Amino acid sequence: MQQQGFSLIELVVTVVVMMAVSMFAIPAFQSSIGNSQIRTVTESIKNGLQQARVEAIKRNTRIRFTLQANGAWELGCVAPADAVACPAIISQKSASEGSSANVAIIADYPSAVFTGFGTRDPGVANGLSRVDVSSIQVARAERRDLRIILAAGGHARVCDPAVNAVGDIRKC
Repeated sequence: MQQQGFSLIELVVTVVVMMAVSMFAIPAFQSSIGNSQIRTVTESIKNGLQQARVEAIKRNTRIRFTLQANGAWELGCVAPADAVACPAIISQKSASEGSSANVAIIADYPSAVFTGFGTRDPGVANGLSRVDVSSIQVARAERRDLRIILAAGGHARVCDPAVNAVGDIRKC
């Protein structure tokens, strides 16, 4: 007579092994998710800044990019004289699209204005030039914070504030 199925000992050993593996895998998985959220929010903000710059060049007018603390942003004309040609809100992203309550966003100023040449408007004294993105969910030792630097020429780049090596392109 052939026996089919698992014995109780085999089942218990399998459960114990699965529990041991999950004790190590779940924290690593949570760190990975948190760092992925940091990257997603950072890329969304950078893409919004680039879109604002392109709209300013395309429309040959001043475009304002406005960032909220929760990761939501919008861009629109600074002085919408003709709402059809240049509306007050051209594009926006809500905080619920890819962001998380666990992501912390710290910007030096809430908005940046781009000129028709695609540069940051020099007439705006307090314009956005730096955004730090972090996560409160991930332990400091495992967290990969990111920073967006908006240059005077209008170009936005992402860098890693933890990198200190000379010549490393990830360095801020």
